[in-house]
This record gives sequence, structure tokens and C-alpha cells, in this order.
Amino acid sequence: MTLIEATAQFVRKPRHVAVALGCACVGLVGASIFVQHVLGIEPCPLCILQRFTYLGLIPIFFGAALAPVRIRRGLFWAAGILSLAGLAVAGYQTELQLFPTAVTASCSASLAYMLDTMAVTDVLVALLHAGGDCADTSFKVLGLTLAQASTIIFASFVGLIAHVLLQIRTVASRPASL
Repeated sequence: MTLIEATAQFVRKPRHVAVALGCACVGLVGASIFVQHVLGIEPCPLCILQRFTYLGLIPIFFGAALAPVRIRRGLFWAAGILSLAGLAVAGYQTELQLFPTAVTASCSASLAYMLDTMAVTDVLVALLHAGGDCADTSFKVLGLTLAQASTIIFASFVGLIAHVLLQIRTVASRPASL
């Protein structure tokens, strides 16, 4: 069996896809914590939103792996919507990095400082307003900024989720065999 055949067989099983994507999210959150706490690179507000998105996807994917088909479909829909939101945030940050404006030239406060000094609603507003550090491209992995890598990852998630949803729909619409 070739790698392509094995991959095609793997993605035909929604439970396998759900477990793989859940594990990927765990790894991505772990990697982001490593980058922050070990390498000392402070995340920007948009990075934090992407981290929260990956965190939110973890229970959804693992729940989809364990759930019956009718519930699994809803969980994959939720994961798809959340992944699209993550893709939008990562894409926006990539745009900021590729085309920085004068407004993004200043750095924003860290999340810890904002939580210590601001109301939660003000922190949420500040998270949605990208600061200068969101346009920073100094840290790269495999030649990509973290935002670019996250854009690719979220786009891959959306593609796999769409594939699974189409499979679930096709299986559910087949007539029961006698």
C-alpha cells in the first residue's frame, strides 16, 4: 500500500480525522506555550486569539471522535466554523505582516498586563485590535511566520472538515441495505 492509498483510507474514517486534528491542536497549543515560555517570545493579541481557537477545537475534535454520527456531524460543523474564524484571524495577521501600516508600528501591551489593569470587556476589545507586535515577522518556522503557518494549518483543517462533512452526508443519505 502506498502512502497516498494509506492517506486516502485514513481520511475516509471521520473518527481518525477527528483524533488526528485534536492531537494536532494539542501539539500546536503546546508549541505556542513553548515559544512563549521557553523561547521568550511574547504573543500578540491575534496570536492569543489563534491559540484560544486551537484550544476550543481540542474538545470538539475529541468529542467528534467519540460521538455517534448524528452528533459528530454537528461537532464537525462547529469545528468548521471555528476553523474558519481562526483562518480569518491568521489571514488578517498575515496581511498585517505583509503590508504593515503606520498604525501597526507601535507595540501593544501583553495579555497579562491587560488582564491586571483592564476590565475583561476592555481586554476583549484590545485583543481584537491588532497592535504593532502583530506585524512582527522576526520569528519564523520553516521560513514562514507563525501567522503564515497558522493560516496554512487552519486552511487544511477547513479542507479536511469539509471532506469529512461530505462523507458523513453521503453515508447518511445512502439507503439502508436489506
